[in-house]
Amino acid sequence: MSETEFIKFYKERNGIKNREEAKEKINNFWNALLKAIEEDKKVIFKNWGVFEEKNVKSRKTVDPRNCEKIYTKPKKVLKFRAGKGLINFVNGGDENNK
Repeated sequence: MSETEFIKFYKERNGIKNREEAKEKINNFWNALLKAIEEDKKVIFKNWGVFEEKNVKSRKTVDPRNCEKIYTKPKKVLKFRAGKGLINFVNGGDENNK
């Protein structure tokens, strides 16, 4: 599902009159989530999953063109671990979360 399709789905499901309002509500959620991750490094949604900021160490890679060894820079990445409730919902096993 593309972003545009999701916005249309969200708009119809929640009875929102225009696309801009739906997009604004979705963006507000993501902005709040990213700000919380920035401050606390971890956001947990019970039975749904965990968003975490993790540090990735520098690692050695090889450039295939000239066989030169290159070291990547250390960086921070956003990881998501699905919780049991989300996994059961996706697999159709838990009727309580639907």
